[in-house]
Amino acid sequence: MFPLLENVSLDAGQSIAATRLLLRIAHVDGVRTAEEVALIRWFHDSGCDDRVDWPAFDSLQATGQTGEFAGIFSEAAERDLVIATCLMVAYADGALTTDELAAVRGVAEEIGMPPARVDELLALVKDYILSQLASLPDAGSVAVVARELG
Repeated sequence: MFPLLENVSLDAGQSIAATRLLLRIAHVDGVRTAEEVALIRWFHDSGCDDRVDWPAFDSLQATGQTGEFAGIFSEAAERDLVIATCLMVAYADGALTTDELAAVRGVAEEIGMPPARVDELLALVKDYILSQLASLPDAGSVAVVARELG
């Protein structure tokens, strides 16, 4: 797991809202890839609580009213979790597009995160992705990925 987020938990309503925001990011380029869906499904399923009537993943919609999620994530760590995971979903298909980054920034604004924090999280997510590849024996391929991440 992304180290920054290890000690953060969301309640049921926040988890469902976060899942819907992740789906919003996956829809930006018009195609939800298998990698994006797998990551979002994992996020959704990891938040499931037997004490709560949890909606099925396939029933969740990315769309909603503008500003619907404002105020749901009251703690900075909760907002960090949502935006870092949005960035990982955007990268799940291998590239973060300009439109995806703009959508992540839009989500950040909606949930009350300063733009500078998005930039900080973007750098942390890139570092995290590279750290997951660092042990691979093919250093040349890791270097290519590093260049593609920016």
